Amino acid sequence: MREHGDDRRACKVTVELLALAHERACEAELAEVIAMDLDAGQLPDLAALRDRFRPEAASIPRVAVKLAPLDVYDELACVSVMSGRSNLGEAA
Repeated sequence: MREHGDDRRACKVTVELLALAHERACEAELAEVIAMDLDAGQLPDLAALRDRFRPEAASIPRVAVKLAPLDVYDELACVSVMSGRSNLGEAA
């Protein structure tokens, strides 16, 4: 790649290709495609490679949540009205 451009660009492309291989877990397949491009005298096309190795779109499942009436929680917690006076100070 350095033969086709400056060192800085070659370094940037190399890092992006390594990141792509790691993120998409496609090291072997990506290496084959890059080798074919280089053998053909072409530089790897990052946009085309990202598109080729992009993850498949996953559908988001529909989840139906049935909420219980709020008064059920009152029954579970045995909620009662307390007087304004507290005995918290006595515990210390």
